[in-house]
Amino acid sequence: MNVTGCLLIAYILTLAAENIRIISTELRLMTTTGFCGAYTTFSTYGLESKGFLDKGDITMLLIYWVGSAIVGMICVQIGVLLARRSI
Repeated sequence: MNVTGCLLIAYILTLAAENIRIISTELRLMTTTGFCGAYTTFSTYGLESKGFLDKGDITMLLIYWVGSAIVGMICVQIGVLLARRSI
């Protein structure tokens, strides 16, 4: 969820910020803060982390933490690139 949310929010914000598509302020806020904010709740990340910790699976916990951060940043970059190519 967090990964696809990173891609989507970067895509929408790049479209708006770089005037690739005309998106009203209201629509931008609704889709990024509203939809993406609800879609990628940090609580899910916390709950999954706690599950690994409760099981004593520190290796999976670390893989999940680091993997989420790295893949999230990669998807942000992909979202920016996709928005720029959709001219």
